[in-house]
Amino acid sequence: MPENKYVTVSALNRYIFHKFDKDVHLQQVYLKGEISNFKASGKHFYFSLKDDKSEISAMMFFPDNLNIRFKPADGVNVQVVGQVRVYEKRGTYSILVKQMEEEGVGALYAAFLALKDKLQKEGLFDERHKKPIPEYPMEVGIVTAATGDAIHDIISTFNRRLPLARLTLYPALVQGTDAPKDLIRALKLAYSAKRHDVIIIGRGGGSFEDLNCFNDEELVRTLFASPVPIVTAIGHEADYTLCDYVASYRAPTPTGAAMRLTKDKNDVLNYVDSLVDRLTASINNKIELNNKQLHRLTDSYGLSNFSEVIKRIEQTFLRLNDNLHNNSPLVKVDNYLSSLGTLQERINNGINKILDLKEQKHLELKNRLRVNLITDQINQLESNCDAYIGRLNQLITNKIDSYDQRLEALNDKVYILNPINLMRKGYSIVYHQGEVLTKINKLKVKDQVDVKMADGMFSATVTSIEEEKENGK
Repeated sequence: MPENKYVTVSALNRYIFHKFDKDVHLQQVYLKGEISNFKASGKHFYFSLKDDKSEISAMMFFPDNLNIRFKPADGVNVQVVGQVRVYEKRGTYSILVKQMEEEGVGALYAAFLALKDKLQKEGLFDERHKKPIPEYPMEVGIVTAATGDAIHDIISTFNRRLPLARLTLYPALVQGTDAPKDLIRALKLAYSAKRHDVIIIGRGGGSFEDLNCFNDEELVRTLFASPVPIVTAIGHEADYTLCDYVASYRAPTPTGAAMRLTKDKNDVLNYVDSLVDRLTASINNKIELNNKQLHRLTDSYGLSNFSEVIKRIEQTFLRLNDNLHNNSPLVKVDNYLSSLGTLQERINNGINKILDLKEQKHLELKNRLRVNLITDQINQLESNCDAYIGRLNQLITNKIDSYDQRLEALNDKVYILNPINLMRKGYSIVYHQGEVLTKINKLKVKDQVDVKMADGMFSATVTSIEEEKENGK
């Protein structure tokens, strides 16, 4: 056979490469299958896609693989879009994947986005609806599967940190078509208990399909209507469900939820120690301040010389009492009456003396003058004397009237200031151990006192003391 009938391996592989490269049906292939032999090398993915009868190599390079919303792994059924390429050097072909999602997740994710947009427009995700998480919750409800890593992680984390809260599990399905109704049932049971400070709802990690039960609209609305704060702990940190958006707090994992609702023992002990130190310092400062005030009071002149101060006050009181007695209206009236009598006597003596002098002078003139002249002069003098007497009598009368008016005014003052009259109005004078009491702070309960009233005096025993404040209250 002619030698030119044979082609090289490189030529064959190049020919097949060009055939694949020019075939429009191989430029964008929609393929579904199960991942196997998955390996991440650097930023790129290398794996195989297979079904029950065949297998094809696949690869997905960076940055196309950044848009994947799930974690690729062996056994996961996926749908991919890519280009079939020939590796000319080895004579193999594979699919270069541009897009990849879990099988059936495309429709689910579209429904997820539509429902998310609807609930967001209704305001279910608004921050104003989120309830504050209590710092130290004492009652915590947990809605999750009875078995599994989630409940184990939550309980172990609570026990490891500061286990103040009582945990109550409300078991429910967390995967499958019946999971939303069962989760709603468990939530309503937790609500009806009316004793939880906060409720945790969650589960461990999984695929988007596994977590899709937490995207149920009725379940989201049930969480929104919760009377207590809701903490979600669904899947891993990269997994988001609609329940996360409506919750008061989204924890990345069940362990993260337990840590959010508990405190580290050492942190709490350190905080308590700091409070004790602050309280001790405050008490010591208060005691020191009160001691200073006590020393200042005990060292004050009034307390250190109490007897002397009381004695001086008593002397002042006696002096004022003497002054009051000396300036009593009754004494002044007596003085005025005495002065009035003396003045009247002096006036009468003066008149009599004047008359005697006039009479003596009259006799002298009578002897010296003629009878008629003397008679005329006597008549004139008598007339003048009568006028003087009339004016003097009027002066005396006016003076007496003035004294009478002053006396009447003084009598009115005496009547008003007379302690006996004040006592007739209900006032009294209280004596303790023979001394007049002016302040209540000199008394104590069970002291004996004497009470003087207008018509007599009686003794009494102090049963209670109520001191009035400066403002009268």
